[in-house]
Amino acid sequence: MNMVLLPGFAAELVAWLQRGFPAAGELALASAGLLACRTDEGHVCVDLVQEAGQRWNGQPWPELGLWRGQLLASGFVAEPGGYAPLLLDGDRLYLARLWSDEVALAKQLLQRAGPGGALPKQIKAALDPLFAGVPADDGQRLAAATALLNRVALIAGGPGTGKTTTVAKVLAALVMLQPGCRIRLAAPTGKAANRMVEALAGAKAKLGLDLVTLAELPDQATTLHRLLGYRPDSATPRYGADQPLALDVLVVDEASMIDLALFSRLLQALPPDARLILLGDRDQLASVEAGSAFAELVKLAGRTPEGAQRLAAASGSKQLARPGATLLGDGIAMLSQSHRFGGNSGIGELARRANAGDTAGTLALLAEQRSDLAWQPGRASEWLPPMLAQLERQLDDYRSAVREADPVAAFQAFDRLRLLCVVRDGPVGVAAINRLVETRLWRQDPRRQPWYAGRPVIVRASDAALGLANGDIGLCLAGPDGLRVYFPQGDGWRALTPARLPAHDTAFALTVHQSQGSEFDAVWLLLPDEDVPVLSRSLIYTAVTRARREVAVWGSATTLAAALARDVQRASGLLDRLRSAE
Repeated sequence: MNMVLLPGFAAELVAWLQRGFPAAGELALASAGLLACRTDEGHVCVDLVQEAGQRWNGQPWPELGLWRGQLLASGFVAEPGGYAPLLLDGDRLYLARLWSDEVALAKQLLQRAGPGGALPKQIKAALDPLFAGVPADDGQRLAAATALLNRVALIAGGPGTGKTTTVAKVLAALVMLQPGCRIRLAAPTGKAANRMVEALAGAKAKLGLDLVTLAELPDQATTLHRLLGYRPDSATPRYGADQPLALDVLVVDEASMIDLALFSRLLQALPPDARLILLGDRDQLASVEAGSAFAELVKLAGRTPEGAQRLAAASGSKQLARPGATLLGDGIAMLSQSHRFGGNSGIGELARRANAGDTAGTLALLAEQRSDLAWQPGRASEWLPPMLAQLERQLDDYRSAVREADPVAAFQAFDRLRLLCVVRDGPVGVAAINRLVETRLWRQDPRRQPWYAGRPVIVRASDAALGLANGDIGLCLAGPDGLRVYFPQGDGWRALTPARLPAHDTAFALTVHQSQGSEFDAVWLLLPDEDVPVLSRSLIYTAVTRARREVAVWGSATTLAAALARDVQRASGLLDRLRSAE
């Protein structure tokens, strides 16, 4: 086959298989190339049923029976129970490691599913004062009861639907029901962990809790990699089934960002009786790596007869069972009412229309030019000059804070606006936009002098010794001892010399993926002129919902329409494993 047409990992995998299995047929090798490409796109497997009869890379796929036969005859594909680089499970083709991760995750979820902890009447007694004056069928109250009733709970909802407020009340109730319980907070990125702590601190302050209860509530969060004890020199975390984490309750925010492998490692590291509470938005972009477990699990939402009865007793609200519901479904709660975006919010309406794939409605809304929405259609060559001119004015407050070398003011000013790009490369990719801002607006030549006061950076490689995680944002400021890069740390700052930083990039602009777990007053979304595979409605939705007050879209209607037409559903066998086992 023509490996010139294959991207990096796919070409490497096929070449390796050709050397190790010289008798393998062209069809099997092409299938391995397809699998590698799909894995790079975030899919866990290739569903042969969906691909049969289609063409890929000039290769027509045969009918299912012939295809399966040639795969199993290749020598590098085995069925479950066998040992080979690739596994064929039913009609799904996997890389062996992803198959193992999926099987392990399903097993862990099934073992942990079901009720745990206090009785429903005890839960109701703990929640009543926390939800005083709130109707029994209120969404947040039901979500809190759901989380307390089940050992594995998912609270899913869009921005501003009250996930953090709900979990603050859940934790307060847990402290009352289970004094001394060990609670940990975590998130996929450092930025998301910091935001989780800030949001929970605000929510706790409104609850009027006594000092004893407040003292037992956690006030720090960590990244999942740091929690599990990953080291730069090892792919195996410190904590796992043989050395579980020392905790009773784990709350994970931004759970939609967790890939399959990390999800599997996380559950293996939990003590058998630990409670897991996952918070997330199923409509956001999934993880960069393979898998979309959180979004898949949300599809199981629905209560068994026993689960409906327990929730009714814990909430005081009548609940209906759903035919075919599972124990995992008992632990899933959905929040839909946004408290951030009111009924007249252009941002909220844009998010809803984009998420629904309503192209005509989205374009019409943007054309209205509402107070919190702006759109500059056209090609990049047309809108880049006015965009840069507007951006220069927007950076005035940040420049002033940088001159004062005040990290508090600098971060406040910097987080008012973020440029979000779809891709890393190209005329409106992250690299090009960052160069434009540096050279034209900041009057810096990064090739001669990479470090300067005001340079924002995003960390690309975690460094436990420095307390930095992939995705952390730092700002370079001048001081009496020279330039230092400041990172938020608890209530203070960690200031490092530029030379000590791990791998990093300039961060005036981020990719939409990099922005997950963050919020800004304003977001400017910069669209490429041409359609690219990563464009999707979930990407547009994620970008829009990073903004609190204003969204501006720079790019053509054609590109935006292409994104909204693409609803990415990652191939996986996780749901089938969970459904067939119950």
